[in-house]
Amino acid sequence: MPSVSEIRNVYHAIAGEKAAKIDPLKAGFSNHSYLINNHRVLRIKKPLKDRFYDAAIESAVIASIAPLRISESVLYFNEKDGTKLSAFLPRTTKIVGLPTDKQLVLVAKALRKLHRAKLATGRSFDLFERLNYYKSKCGDFVDTVYERKTIASVRRFYDEDPFVLCHNDVVNGNLLFRANKVFIIDFEYAADNNPLFDLASFLSENDIEDERLRRLFLKTYFGRRCEERIYRRLTRIIAVQDILWYYWAQMHYVSGKELIYKRIAHHKWKAIMKSASSR
Repeated sequence: MPSVSEIRNVYHAIAGEKAAKIDPLKAGFSNHSYLINNHRVLRIKKPLKDRFYDAAIESAVIASIAPLRISESVLYFNEKDGTKLSAFLPRTTKIVGLPTDKQLVLVAKALRKLHRAKLATGRSFDLFERLNYYKSKCGDFVDTVYERKTIASVRRFYDEDPFVLCHNDVVNGNLLFRANKVFIIDFEYAADNNPLFDLASFLSENDIEDERLRRLFLKTYFGRRCEERIYRRLTRIIAVQDILWYYWAQMHYVSGKELIYKRIAHHKWKAIMKSASSR
């Protein structure tokens, strides 16, 4: 964790002013964040643990989505180390428990706006390559037969839809709500992907299993009732995501022994067991 003097030096070098007040914010898994002088947020990346992260790609993504007005206002970004300075978003809230209908609708509309912009980075998210890489760093594995069948069921259709810029990490901590707007922040995992991945990510990472809530979210995104074929594909992608992030969490726990990753792995393991038992 950076010292107070290091934070002050970084902020002064970027903003040209003194960091008179520094308030730590809840850190992300891969960064430390601080509210500076009550109006700016400084993000300092933790030592790199994921070989797929590219600060230059994140910088390009931030610039390309700026006209969409679906994210925070970024004032500075270092393409070498991922240090970021952004305007603080006051009076925002997060999802507590399950999202409200209004929150569901706002997220669906924001993701639709992102996907329909048809932006691209030229860099694929590489779902299956990532999964295999994370798995190679682990010692505990998912049942081989279940994993193989689950991945194969998604491989069959995954490349049928055009890939577009996706966020790829639509977790609660990356969604800030204010009145009639949602801000999607932290595009560290952003890359070109099947847009269904973002929809599945939001449903899975926010534990939205209620059928009515799922249908409302999807109807808002598509502008009509979600086709059953698409709905089945989403559930299959969710199953693969559970395996993906299980291995991701295991990899980080093995390398750093941080308990938060063990808890995430346990949560994903329970999801995997539930999915496996229903087949």
